Amino acid sequence: MKTAKTILGIVLALFFIFSGVNHFTTPEMYLPLIPDFLPKSFVNGAAGVVEIILGIGVFIPAFRKRALLGIFLLMVAFLPIHIWDALKENPAIGTKTVALVRIGIQLILIYLPWFARKD
Repeated sequence: MKTAKTILGIVLALFFIFSGVNHFTTPEMYLPLIPDFLPKSFVNGAAGVVEIILGIGVFIPAFRKRALLGIFLLMVAFLPIHIWDALKENPAIGTKTVALVRIGIQLILIYLPWFARKD
């Protein structure tokens, strides 16, 4: 089981590094999801930087568990944004169905780092 959790951690790390870089290369994908009362460019950039740092942290044995906990907390923090989007008449992510599926994916993204960090 430890090997599976290590592999899961690596997959999550790569996913979050890619996603973090994507905040800078394709910001138009993320900006519509950020509520108007927040500074969109700053929030998008900060999220990207945090995702990259946490992803890299998973590869450093001394920081692995803390980085996975950080990914868990970040995904919990993002959940209200996805719920807010799903409740809008025209979700930024597309249709209401896609927005609801995205909430399901978010719940999985909350669970996986929590699971991977446990011994």
